[in-house]
Amino acid sequence: MSRISQWFSARAEHTYLEFIPDPGSRPLLPREGYLRAWLVEGFLEQRRSWGNEHYPALHGGVTLTFLGAQPSSFTSVTAPSWSTPGVHLDLPISPLLPYNGGVVSVEAGLYRVSQRGPLGAAVQVLGKIAALVGPPLATAATIAEKMTQGMDAILDSTGDEPRLGVHLSMVPPGGAGRPLQAGHVVVLDAPRPPGPLQVVDGRLRAGGEPVGVDYLMIRLECRQEHDSPITPDLAQLMRRAIEDGLRGDLDSMDARRKEAIIRAWTCPDLVPKDARRVAKLIHDEIDAAKPLGVVPAEKLAARLPARDAPALKGLRLNDLLA
Repeated sequence: MSRISQWFSARAEHTYLEFIPDPGSRPLLPREGYLRAWLVEGFLEQRRSWGNEHYPALHGGVTLTFLGAQPSSFTSVTAPSWSTPGVHLDLPISPLLPYNGGVVSVEAGLYRVSQRGPLGAAVQVLGKIAALVGPPLATAATIAEKMTQGMDAILDSTGDEPRLGVHLSMVPPGGAGRPLQAGHVVVLDAPRPPGPLQVVDGRLRAGGEPVGVDYLMIRLECRQEHDSPITPDLAQLMRRAIEDGLRGDLDSMDARRKEAIIRAWTCPDLVPKDARRVAKLIHDEIDAAKPLGVVPAEKLAARLPARDAPALKGLRLNDLLA
């Protein structure tokens, strides 16, 4: 059990947790889409008494099955600069992740950090590292694991506990437990809310009024399609393959083309439907670009075939490698 989930379990009688689904949202099916967690807003009343020597820092993210049966954690460390209720932040605390099934856990812990203390130094360093993390997700997971280990080591030495934290697990639809879907995870530092909770224009309200207690709100984004399916390594392989073709080195072009198609087809950052679409796009773009030149990577996503395109029905990897 993680440090945050231990804190949350110990404080269960004194905190209130609620998941508010997005209107019209449906449970996300395994291998059909993606999820990402955002720190939306929150408030710590005690923050006003900390002075300039202390500030809040959040450590959190998402844990889910990735690259095998063992769960992987994708976390970040950030220092949200709020001092009044309802400051809207919208800071991503996880990358966009493919959902392949199993349990998804959303965690976030808010800590009081001293500017000159060891935790403050760790937050500054880990925050800069987190900002550099990107695809491929296998690398991001490794970096996130090392960041979490480093953060835990510092917290073990300082004895710091979260001032506010949340832990929520979600599962595929059809079983016991809360189904995974888009919405907001809200935790209040109170045994019950001051009024019915709702999200209005991205802001938390209790009975139509601003929330009058300490709280934290995490938005869980669920989407069917990836917002940037052409990863940097795939774009680079495509560019090199096309350049080889333009130079007349057809053997090298064909080798890079096959490598790019295979990488796309087996890319763990994408759900299977999108992996096939990207592989088909790479096949078509390299063939079409032989007499035309390189197509900018940012324009490629617009050319992706639709998920229900006839060309994808029954498509096999060998068809693209031929």
